[in-house]
Amino acid sequence: MAITVGKLFGNATILYQMKLLAGRKGLNNLVEWVHIIENDEVSKFLHGNEVVFTSGILNNNEKWLLEYAEKLYKSRTSAFVVNIGPYTKTISKDVIEFCNEVKMPLYSMPWETRMVDVTRDICYRIMQKEQVEISLATTIKNIIFKIGDLQTQILQMERYGYQRDSNFCFIAMSFDFVNKKTNEFVTSRIKKCSERIARSIHELYICFSYNEYWMLVLVNYSDHDIDNFLNTFLKSEQSAKNECKINIGISKNQNGIEFQAENFNKALLALEMAKKKSNGVIFYDKLDIYKVLLNTKEKSVLREYYDTTLGILEKYDKENNTDLMDFLYMYLENNGSQSRVAEKQYIHRNTVNNQVKKIEKIIGCNLMNLDDKLRLYLSFYIKDII
Repeated sequence: MAITVGKLFGNATILYQMKLLAGRKGLNNLVEWVHIIENDEVSKFLHGNEVVFTSGILNNNEKWLLEYAEKLYKSRTSAFVVNIGPYTKTISKDVIEFCNEVKMPLYSMPWETRMVDVTRDICYRIMQKEQVEISLATTIKNIIFKIGDLQTQILQMERYGYQRDSNFCFIAMSFDFVNKKTNEFVTSRIKKCSERIARSIHELYICFSYNEYWMLVLVNYSDHDIDNFLNTFLKSEQSAKNECKINIGISKNQNGIEFQAENFNKALLALEMAKKKSNGVIFYDKLDIYKVLLNTKEKSVLREYYDTTLGILEKYDKENNTDLMDFLYMYLENNGSQSRVAEKQYIHRNTVNNQVKKIEKIIGCNLMNLDDKLRLYLSFYIKDII
């Protein structure tokens, strides 16, 4: 959780006499802290998502400031502020062009403005913003898990601009890593990326961790905004080429704070399905029959149902090295049409008929009977979630 460069320096022209020279497209970069660094070996001091101030005491050649800016970008710096004075008198066109290219906001600040006063003010605002976000995350979790008085929690949300009749959409993410050694760094980067994109679309959102999942709560985002967030986020992660599989479950865009406990669970159910089917992204509204199955509290009932239907055929396949399960699924998908199955399997219709009879004998059913076909088709759905 952090504040954007644009929010942090929104009144910078008046408060600090700062000027934005380049990198306007990076004003949605998140800021977690601020540093005054004169040594151009910046990578030793930075973690990423920071604002760096410098007066350029070590500025001894024309290329120094450009090389400094390049190192800042490699260290994932959010914004760069140069104190114009005896050490750095001007900022060259090359530096401005580079910052525009990489979308890193570049500000100038007059010598008369003391850097220590500005950084102290910025640190205070960052900490204040962080406290608000922690409070919001705690409040929404209390609402979700029904801790404390609901009306008190709603009033707390309203103090921060989240009205009781707002629309809430929960986005649940899980991360599966190929290389476990890099997971902490990559997870942090993914979370920050999701925040930056969410904030660039709309001001109101909440984020928090829940068990091993990352949760984003998009507030008063339209359905179009949610699609925009998702497409932008996925495109960003594809270009990052992380060795990480991201699964995403998306709840309904539900109106009313008091209904969000149920909506939160819908995001988790959609995420569970995304992980099981390896689909990457699943909307709760598009789960269809899986909604009923996933909301079944007695999972043992589903297991028993499966074991007495498809489970028998699955066991037969394992013991006899056959693929009757796949054949049956194709048969049901083609509405029991032997000619279509024969065409797709490149086999004779008589072979299809023999396979059907074999399955009927193993399971003890009649595939010409609608009820039996429905039972087996339902079992395939159950197989996906048990």
